[in-house]
Amino acid sequence: MTRNDDGSDLFGSKVNRRTYIKSGLLGLSSAVGMLSATPLASAQRSDYTIRTGTSEETTVYVREADADGPTVMVVGGMHGDEANGYTAAQKIANWRIDAGKLVVLPEANVKAIQIDSRTCNGTDLNRQFPTGSEPTTALAREIWNVVVSENIDFLFDLHSSYGIYSSDDGGVGQGIFSTRAGDATGHRKQLVSYLNENYVSDSTYDYSGYSSSDGSSPMLKHKVGADLDTGAIIFEATRKNGRPLSQQVRETTAAVQEFLQRFGLIHETVSYSQDVIAANTAEDTNAKQSGLRFDIANTFGQDVRITDLEIDPHNSAIDQLRDHSYGEGQWVSELFIDADVQNGVTDINNGVSLPCSIDLDWDGHSTDASNDAILSPGSFGTVSLYEFKSNGSPVDMVGENVEITIDYTLSDGASGSRTFMLLL
Repeated sequence: MTRNDDGSDLFGSKVNRRTYIKSGLLGLSSAVGMLSATPLASAQRSDYTIRTGTSEETTVYVREADADGPTVMVVGGMHGDEANGYTAAQKIANWRIDAGKLVVLPEANVKAIQIDSRTCNGTDLNRQFPTGSEPTTALAREIWNVVVSENIDFLFDLHSSYGIYSSDDGGVGQGIFSTRAGDATGHRKQLVSYLNENYVSDSTYDYSGYSSSDGSSPMLKHKVGADLDTGAIIFEATRKNGRPLSQQVRETTAAVQEFLQRFGLIHETVSYSQDVIAANTAEDTNAKQSGLRFDIANTFGQDVRITDLEIDPHNSAIDQLRDHSYGEGQWVSELFIDADVQNGVTDINNGVSLPCSIDLDWDGHSTDASNDAILSPGSFGTVSLYEFKSNGSPVDMVGENVEITIDYTLSDGASGSRTFMLLL
């Protein structure tokens, strides 16, 4: 997205969502095709398609919890060359919620995604939502039907940019742009602080943003704010300087997850206990604190299986995790999780290059050296990582920052992830 995405060029009258519903603009029953409704332990999932039977057909994923709560919609893939948007939304579509409803449209513009282009046939999908009148293309109209029929309370539109908003390079990356409706400004400010404090170590990539006049551009966010008086945010990560897609997605999903927790959709999660220490273990003879130990907690009401763990030191000179002992266990394996139901362990011959993603039950050198960790409801697990190295030599981890992402599955089949920063 370019900087003029939030420019002022169109105004319109304000209509609330009930007016839209009563006006007969929806026609949703003919616009969508039902896929499935899979019962879950704490939520119902019902997915459907829009533009069914056409080359623009795409899926809307809906998860509704048993407990009452607000409805949040997440859209990705408005622009087909912004992989962060649709990749992050695809992950979010599989999240478990505890209250309310989560509606996710990961690939809004399938044809543009297929050709890796911002537009399709010269049409910018995110310029087809004029305030106070019907969207201007069939696809835009059906997206708007979803917004209105689901009676949303907040919308996230996920993107990426070639530049950085605060740098005046013409891009809008590392930008969070909110409506003035629905206390979106307050949520924007909270998310800016949250990301900069917990995910950004280089101030070059600090998040910023602003609240624009609702209805000032024919974009989905603006139409939601102006016509429905509902909060919305456009989230922009940057791909400048070859910034990895994985980093863009981590920051984007972290922002959405933090918002969903603040907004009341997520109560339970795998949480980090903010207790990391750098350890000089009994296996060391160099007096360097080259291991890390921290606790995680299972706040779900069911067992959690830890399946994958991503490790990304912010100091790029820290390039390896490798133990120097035989056997499996704490401080003698690269990864060990002391858990009450089943300990997790991954012991890798010759270690692993950093940053990395470790599949606990696959990446070890044998079946005994590859096990997921399982935590019962309400329990804690202690994660040990050993040994951090730079160019073959142990690194003292005091003062270093390491980003961790934990992927997990629940007993009811739902899955999720949690990203946090280890600040030493």
